[in-house]
Amino acid sequence: MSSKDIALKDIFEEIPQRLSKILAPAPIKELLPTNFPSTELRVDFLARLEDESILHIEFQSFNDNNMPFRMLRYYLAIWERYPSNPIKQLLVYVGNRKLRMKSRLKLRNLTFSYEMIDIRQIDCRVLLESPDPMDRLLACLCKVEDEAYLIEKLIKTMEGMNEEERKDYLLKALTLTELRPNLRIRLTEEVRHMPIVVRPEDIKLPKRKLRKDILYRLGLEEGKHIGFQEGEVIGIEKGKQIGFQEGEIIGIEKGLLKSAQDMVVAIIEAKLGYVPEEIANRIREIKDVDFLRSLAKKLVSASEDFMQVLATELKIS
Repeated sequence: MSSKDIALKDIFEEIPQRLSKILAPAPIKELLPTNFPSTELRVDFLARLEDESILHIEFQSFNDNNMPFRMLRYYLAIWERYPSNPIKQLLVYVGNRKLRMKSRLKLRNLTFSYEMIDIRQIDCRVLLESPDPMDRLLACLCKVEDEAYLIEKLIKTMEGMNEEERKDYLLKALTLTELRPNLRIRLTEEVRHMPIVVRPEDIKLPKRKLRKDILYRLGLEEGKHIGFQEGEVIGIEKGKQIGFQEGEIIGIEKGLLKSAQDMVVAIIEAKLGYVPEEIANRIREIKDVDFLRSLAKKLVSASEDFMQVLATELKIS
């Protein structure tokens, strides 16, 4: 199970007030067990509604051509357990690419269908105005027109929490925004100076992805809240004195420079989906850490003029 799936399941264990009203055709009466031991199946969300129907919600972060077959298997398992209750199924697509899945299966002797919604059809402001912190978290995945306002709301939500609660909430937000790379970069920039200690194991990514992660890189660069040495957390003071490169301890200047270069490359990759070789080589030629940091901030805030900012700053025609 991916970290994003875990985060979504954790959120829905607390039934977000406003989103549940949007997704559920009737008020939720009780949550139901999501595992089906006899079939080894497990659904994302299952509840009994006040009209006694059973609501099944499945979250999907990528296009899967086999989704109708999966939903049919879930339907049969649910029907076997609750044969006298009407079953309503909803697939909620949370991915970043265009939704291309079908919500209907038609075979020779069988026709089966379910409802499907792209969560980006929901205006994030509807959830941001909810008093429920979980609703505000899920707003990260919805239609966002004002990223600054969303991030402001998330930070304000964390103000009344203790340190552990803030850390858990922030990590869930960062996990969910892996699906929205541009938003994740901006969120990371805004919260990087919050007094929260984040360890490598808290960033639930495979090792090969962890070293590329923007939060991980910022920790290497700043050394204020996160320091890494062979994958372990080290003290704040040590964090200011070391850099990290392929598992070796290196000097502060070289470490900060590589971290700053990597951060710029990560931002470009998040914006474009790839990094042109000419641009990557140009960034590796830059030895001014302050310039790279300034460039990173400009690129994060750039939208339609992203390529123009990049070309101007790097002096590339």
